[in-house]
Amino acid sequence: MKGKGKILLVGAEDEENLAIRYLGAELQKLGHVVKIIPYSNYNEFQGVLKEFKEFNPDIVAVSMAFQSLATMFLDLIQKIKEIKPEVHVTVGGHFPTFEFEKLLKFYDIDSVIRFEGEIPLVKLVNAIINNQSLDDIPNLVYKSYENGSVKENQVITSFPDLDNLAFPLRGVKPQIRLGENFATMVTSRGCFHSRCIYCCIGAFHQFKSGLPYTLRTPENVAREMGELYHNQKIRLFQFHDDNFLLPSKKRSYHRLNSLKKSLLKEKVELEDIALLIKTRPDGVNEGIISLLEEMGTVGVFLGVENASTSGLKALARFSTEDDINYSLKLLKDRDMGVTFNLLMFHPRATLEEINNNIYFMKKNVSLAFDFGRAEIVAGSPLEKLVKRKGLLRGQWPHWDYRIHDDAVEKLFRLNALTFYRENSLYPKLSHKLIALSYRSELLQRFYPGNKSKKLKNKTKNLIIASNEFTLDSLLQIYSLVAESVFKEEIDILSEKMDFFYGNSIKKAEELEGQMLRFQMVGKQFQERGVNDYFQNSPTLARIFRI
Repeated sequence: MKGKGKILLVGAEDEENLAIRYLGAELQKLGHVVKIIPYSNYNEFQGVLKEFKEFNPDIVAVSMAFQSLATMFLDLIQKIKEIKPEVHVTVGGHFPTFEFEKLLKFYDIDSVIRFEGEIPLVKLVNAIINNQSLDDIPNLVYKSYENGSVKENQVITSFPDLDNLAFPLRGVKPQIRLGENFATMVTSRGCFHSRCIYCCIGAFHQFKSGLPYTLRTPENVAREMGELYHNQKIRLFQFHDDNFLLPSKKRSYHRLNSLKKSLLKEKVELEDIALLIKTRPDGVNEGIISLLEEMGTVGVFLGVENASTSGLKALARFSTEDDINYSLKLLKDRDMGVTFNLLMFHPRATLEEINNNIYFMKKNVSLAFDFGRAEIVAGSPLEKLVKRKGLLRGQWPHWDYRIHDDAVEKLFRLNALTFYRENSLYPKLSHKLIALSYRSELLQRFYPGNKSKKLKNKTKNLIIASNEFTLDSLLQIYSLVAESVFKEEIDILSEKMDFFYGNSIKKAEELEGQMLRFQMVGKQFQERGVNDYFQNSPTLARIFRI
């Protein structure tokens, strides 16, 4: 009989980390003892070490999906090895998949699992527990116990059958997000596009012999949602698919319709759930959006990425300005929070592109958005491009690069000194506004009435005021590009930004508090069948500070 092991799974988990939760489910299915420990920032460092000592695992598997957190994870692994040198530490995720040589050469890591991890990790655990050779474990790269040389095993060239995987491990108690019981989901792996210059997904699946993505059946997705809905009272489902929709609008509509019917078979009340999704602008039409709305979609992160034709081409997006404008026109007419991100800085960006993106933000000032630069991630076409063009700067693993156009490069550095300087309040506010946008639509869906409408209007007004200030600040920074000395102006503007964004964050947090009180009280009145009284009562609004 094969032995059973104790496996510690570590990964960033601001929300449920499905990568390690799928791995944990496969291991637990085979009788291994699994413990998941979130590690999202340095504040959790000592807590992870404490749990590591208490659990005393045979194997530690670390998910290093985020390159920006690589140093934090490497520091943790070093300490784990100091405490228990004999424990086998394996790492996986997008970053280790492409940087395995450096990780194995310079750090206290025994092995790297490249690409998908379910089959390799199960085989690795069995081999370690039973003192067997690692030679036949697919996707594994490891240090030889004999001489320390690095051995690279064969690579699996097909996706796993997603329907055959155990559903991800979940906590006993559901997570709460936007005031409701919440779960993350995926209905697919990979990306049908897989060509965006800043993304490593295409490279991650480059050895696949077929399509660069695979799907779960609607019936399988609905079964998991049904279990979560009935057993944990989950109402809010966030889908982390790189593309929730498909390249064919006809196929997307058919798949969504099948999911809708399957949910009804699972006795999931569609009026009692809400969905958050991501999609490309060229993925929607009137019929798809109507179906998404019927199924409870309250939030859509639209992959705009750049609002200029040349920018879309440079980022290899293969969508058009017409696609973007058409999808926004359709979505704005629905009860959905629509948000987007602009990667308006990239190696080939021009001032004309920047102008187009600023104009686009101004046209869509009522929508919550974020903006920044296309950053380098290991394995991406962007990484190869900046190396080839001699634009690469900084040190591994935190690469930087220079934008080819001098004026745009200067504009980006000025933005880095203001919007994205250390301790800037802008990123915090932009994330809060995106969440408030979704939440205001969530309230309209679950608790329709005058008060939820009032909270939605407050959210919209805060988003508009904040975006208008952001655009004004952007234009002030733009005006400094032609100047040779600008430190004083930047300092003054930074102080103004701190003051405005600080006040806006306070308003956002006050609004969050009002929404939370509204949901807590609204549920009680709704269950008693007196929702209209609650929604229309000025007295209750004063009592509960809504």
